[in-house]
Amino acid sequence: MYSHKMTLDQLAAFNRANGMKVQQIGGTWWAEVRPFFFRPLFPFTEIDNAGLRYPKKSLLGGVLHAVSPSFSANTSINLFVYEDPQGYSLQSLGETHRRRTRKGMKHFTVRRILDLEEFIAEAYEIYLSFYSRTNYQYKKERLRIQHFTAWSHTLFSFPHIVVLGAYHAGKLSAIDVSYRVEDVVIDDIFFSDTASQQLQVTDVMLHALREAAASSDAKYVFKGFPSGKPSLDASKILRGCKILSKPAFFKFNPVALFAAKHLMKESYAKLLTMTSPSTPYDTAVEFKPAGTRTESDLAA
Repeated sequence: MYSHKMTLDQLAAFNRANGMKVQQIGGTWWAEVRPFFFRPLFPFTEIDNAGLRYPKKSLLGGVLHAVSPSFSANTSINLFVYEDPQGYSLQSLGETHRRRTRKGMKHFTVRRILDLEEFIAEAYEIYLSFYSRTNYQYKKERLRIQHFTAWSHTLFSFPHIVVLGAYHAGKLSAIDVSYRVEDVVIDDIFFSDTASQQLQVTDVMLHALREAAASSDAKYVFKGFPSGKPSLDASKILRGCKILSKPAFFKFNPVALFAAKHLMKESYAKLLTMTSPSTPYDTAVEFKPAGTRTESDLAA
């Protein structure tokens, strides 16, 4: 499933079609992940300082990116990954996780969904159940069937996108959306209905994803950034995720940073855990604009 890779241009087109603001500067695709705040669209992109140009709007907000060895880092960026995908097997899991996965495999079968109409007809109710259970706020417009349908068309118009479905007694219960960019399998979207949670559907889908990645030559399976929410981050750690900490550089407008700290507290907490020099739960370090963060800050 992951033998074919999306190019960075295709990744940009996919994200733009899903409503993300992206722009290319000097060969690097940048994503505006919050108003005036930018990261490279591909999280593993390492920026060097040769002819470096940032998006102009970042002057009002900021930038955060991994750096090449030639670039002087002033922070780090943390990513949740599974390393050595080819070494994965059910037997490689810890006893508790292996038991949960085997329990789930008794209830679910997983297969790739290739039919758009099947996805729209069966996945919409699962999406509604997921939103009702989690009170998730991102892209709430997809709760309306016309927006969900439009999003579904976008997913299936990009052939590199892998849509997996978990089925219980023949009925769709969960969806996972992933794709490969360069040497990384990106696990992008997961949602499930409420009833399937107690049957370990999350573990079954993760097993299917990692099995598929094991047959590729990918270097990592990327599971996102630390969220700043200990329960969510802990669930990844308990399922064997590792934290890959890459040397990075940040530069922020002090006014924007102050506003984020006091008015966008969840985003600020995520920023802290993304750049924490120790654990993903260490949010005690005060985040400061570039040029003012000290060595003691980074070592805290």
